[in-house]
Amino acid sequence: MRIGVSCRGLIQKYGYERGFAICRESGFDAVDLALSVYGKQENPTDIYNASQDEFEAYFANIKKLADQAGIEISSTHGRVLTYTNEEEQCAYTRWVSQRDLAATRILGAPACVIHPIIRSYWPDRWDDEDFLFQINTELYNYLIPFAEANGVKIATETMGKTKIGDGYQVSFFAHPRDIRKQFEILNSQSMTLCVDTGHTNEAHFWGAPSAGEMIRAMGEHVTLLHLHDNNGTADLHLDPICDKRGGVDWPDVFDALDEIGYDGVYNFEITWQRYGDVMEDAARFRGKFLRYIAENRGRV
Repeated sequence: MRIGVSCRGLIQKYGYERGFAICRESGFDAVDLALSVYGKQENPTDIYNASQDEFEAYFANIKKLADQAGIEISSTHGRVLTYTNEEEQCAYTRWVSQRDLAATRILGAPACVIHPIIRSYWPDRWDDEDFLFQINTELYNYLIPFAEANGVKIATETMGKTKIGDGYQVSFFAHPRDIRKQFEILNSQSMTLCVDTGHTNEAHFWGAPSAGEMIRAMGEHVTLLHLHDNNGTADLHLDPICDKRGGVDWPDVFDALDEIGYDGVYNFEITWQRYGDVMEDAARFRGKFLRYIAENRGRV
């Protein structure tokens, strides 16, 4: 069993070389590497704006540091905000996601997570399903040729709740039926799915399927995981909580993964910044605890 962790907070504090070493020393086998820290529109000196040779060398060095630490880069995380009702943002998404996919290739990861659209950006059409599928299809259809050219996959992600007016609604892509329909429309081997248990749990509190139900419904499409917990009020990125104070039914999640024959990395998308100057100590505990959770299938 391979245990992974989203490592953004560790890398920000310790840098790639030490951050990767801490992950390995803490018992993690793999990392989900954040690319969303790159490609900032307001930063003309960003590596995404460099020459292709400089771009390739930069990410090849990160891959080298991961290899030296004995850490697999099992996935990357690209854009969270993708298409909106502003063409400038859409054009930016197209450009920066191309770079995300190229960086994913260099890093040796099989897939890059790129979020679907967020329905709240169209307040007058948030419940127009045909329109939402049209916009989301435009996004992924544009990116699929770049994924194919780089030999990597685009992982869309399960979503949670979104604010519409004065209240909340279940997000687009919080239901398995939405995701299956989108995969049928796209009909591409370059698309796959990352199940985000935190997002799905948020939506579950508003009537959508649970994380276990999502996994069972999506079956063979599930190749990446963002495992984390919350109580349904917000996307908190907590470690699994198994005494009913959290919202995710962890035994059911692991049972569902076993039922579909999941054999990928059990990646935990947890927040690091809350540990401040004891982050390295926290990593060593979390590595043991999260492996214990996974190996005991959530039954602790």
